[in-house]
Amino acid sequence: MFKRILVVMIVLLVLSALFAMTVAAQGTGDPANGKAQWAQRACKNCHGDNGEGKYAAPLAGTTRTSAEWITQVHTPRANMPAFTTAQISDTVITDMWAYMKTLTKPASFTPVSTTVPAGALPGHQLTVDKRCVACHGDFKAFAKARFVDQNREVTPEVVLKQLRTPAKNMPMFGATQVTDAQAALIADFIKAQAVAVKAAAPVTPTTPVTATKATTTTAPAAAPAPVAAAPATMPKTGGELGLLALSGLSLLGISAGLAIRGRRR
Repeated sequence: MFKRILVVMIVLLVLSALFAMTVAAQGTGDPANGKAQWAQRACKNCHGDNGEGKYAAPLAGTTRTSAEWITQVHTPRANMPAFTTAQISDTVITDMWAYMKTLTKPASFTPVSTTVPAGALPGHQLTVDKRCVACHGDFKAFAKARFVDQNREVTPEVVLKQLRTPAKNMPMFGATQVTDAQAALIADFIKAQAVAVKAAAPVTPTTPVTATKATTTTAPAAAPAPVAAAPATMPKTGGELGLLALSGLSLLGISAGLAIRGRRR
């Protein structure tokens, strides 16, 4: 009897230790920080603002463990892209998991459906199938910011590099999620959106600059003083008679002088 009790106690101790190790491995998380982190992260773009589901399944009221969440975020299955530990740490994932556990799981869920217009490029449909639309919408804003504004060309190589080794906060899409051929089709669609953005850009008219010549105010030249016109004929009265009288007196004086000199001799 004593041996049975001892065996039961040992089994209970082992089970308790295993349970404690499991809880420690899972982590309890901080729901308050998880709520703040959820509001800041791109997770809500696919799973809903409150984990109610959107393009992807709901996460509110999750029954999975925090360890399973960590595995799915870093090495996901199916179509979900992968986030590195530098983008989302295990602690942040655990906090978001703890927050989702405080929420109620929705009774039903229907994913968001995006309709692609008839005749659209194959890459357009791929952005919907791969849920790229959850973050980038119709890709016009993305094409403008990443290519048009930076004067960069959209090529399959550039798009593929971003998918495989993304910059900043974008998750990584592996070859099983987006093949190289699919990436090239997506690049064609993004390029078409960049062309549409350029065509819709308003043209700012340029006003030609005309050089203006400096004007110098010059005072008008003074009019020349009027020149008195010479008389057409000599005056016939007054002055002319005076001259004749003087000439006569001069002749008389000369004649008188000659007469006096002749008598003296």
